[in-house]
Amino acid sequence: MNIRIVLILALLLSSGAARAQSGRTVTYTAEFGGLYSLNNRAPFWVRSNQFGMVPDSGNTFFFRHSLYTKEDTSARRWKLQAGIEMVTMVGEETRLLLPEAFITARRGKVQLLAGRKKQVHGFTDTTLSSGSMTWSGNALPLPGIEISLPDYVNFMNGFLGIKGHFAHAWFGNQTYVRNYYLHQKSLYARLGRPGGRVKLYGGILHHVQWGGEPKYPVPDDRWLTINERFASGWNVYRDVVFPFHNPPRDSAKIASFDFENRYGNHLGQIDIGGELNTGSYRWLFYKQLPFETGQTFSSLGNLDDGVYGVSLANRKPEGWFRRMVVEFIHTTNQGMYRSGLLKLLGYTGRHYGRNQNFYFSHSQYVDGWSYEGKTIGSPFLIPNPEIRDEKSIEASNFFANNNNIKAGYLGLMTQLSGVQMETRVSFSKNFGSSANVLPETADQLSFVHKMTLPLPQQGGFIQLNVGIDHGDLIRDNYGVMISWKKVWE
Repeated sequence: MNIRIVLILALLLSSGAARAQSGRTVTYTAEFGGLYSLNNRAPFWVRSNQFGMVPDSGNTFFFRHSLYTKEDTSARRWKLQAGIEMVTMVGEETRLLLPEAFITARRGKVQLLAGRKKQVHGFTDTTLSSGSMTWSGNALPLPGIEISLPDYVNFMNGFLGIKGHFAHAWFGNQTYVRNYYLHQKSLYARLGRPGGRVKLYGGILHHVQWGGEPKYPVPDDRWLTINERFASGWNVYRDVVFPFHNPPRDSAKIASFDFENRYGNHLGQIDIGGELNTGSYRWLFYKQLPFETGQTFSSLGNLDDGVYGVSLANRKPEGWFRRMVVEFIHTTNQGMYRSGLLKLLGYTGRHYGRNQNFYFSHSQYVDGWSYEGKTIGSPFLIPNPEIRDEKSIEASNFFANNNNIKAGYLGLMTQLSGVQMETRVSFSKNFGSSANVLPETADQLSFVHKMTLPLPQQGGFIQLNVGIDHGDLIRDNYGVMISWKKVWE
């Protein structure tokens, strides 16, 4: 099914859903602004985790407007909601984007989704985190279809909750590969009643890039492709959904690369966490463990990699302090050595010592774990085009030439006299990748401060972002983004 068909369908259904609900049940938002920076690039934390909506280039003006239906409270069995958002950029960067165009139909706990919709997957503080490890909201959403349990369904008198989703999406035509797909699913569990003081969480998130054909020359057609195409079809899709074994080695219809790595590019994360409510505050603790292929997943050799996070949120509406997130991001293991816990347990693992140092890169899907040129996962794993020339390499088959990092991150949300403020600061030590080992560690400091100032007499509010980058990985930069925004309900 063509991507354009999905988008057109979502647009038509959006207008139909808006008409189906009686009265003024839509919200319209308009925002106009501009971005200026010293080196003609948006600062790191100004553009990161913005669903691809912030211009990459400075000296660019933008206009965003969106239309969303409000919650469907009718007596119909299927509750419909829809939304559409458009972004126009002019100046150094001229683009027209459609970050959202979707319709959802919900019956009871089950929800169906068609189109593009902003989503963050994984157990984390989605409002202030540096980004979920493999699906952070850094890139433009993919068009697709999805069935899900978006909220926890309670069992055992509410002590056990289950939620998850199953999705199919289209990557379409990217730089190096075209006409390929995304398979995605998740399953998460909660132990503890919804209103309880203590709750424990755990789950798994699985993504697969599969199908399609390369746009780059393939010298040995039997190695990466068969008849210059990647494996596809219903039998392949079955093994993509249930990747419990490798394809048979004796088949002449299967590329040699797939024997070892299964069909497609598999990656994902295992999440564990906990929640503690103390009355005025809510504590959130989480650990996200990434996996690439079946090897790091089955052996857990990279146990110390991932995102470690602590979130503290003020549950009272008053007070200057609203929320704080502290995170540590670690990706230097990648299955190449045993973590401290595994050494203590004396566990080696079936794949110990085998080179899995390819987070977000792949030999077949050389666009890597990206969409429209932006990393889908954690923005700290910076793609090659954004790195200083002296730190990057000319190799199209490695999208993430800096996937070996250690980073600390602090996010803070405050409010003072009606002005809402958000600060993000990070410091990372970057070691490159297996294909681009840096001779010296590249240290990088990035900062942004955002203020939202209400304009009660004029209507709407002003948003001001000031971002600074300083270090050895990306070029030093200072940038300002300012916009006026208003919501009509």
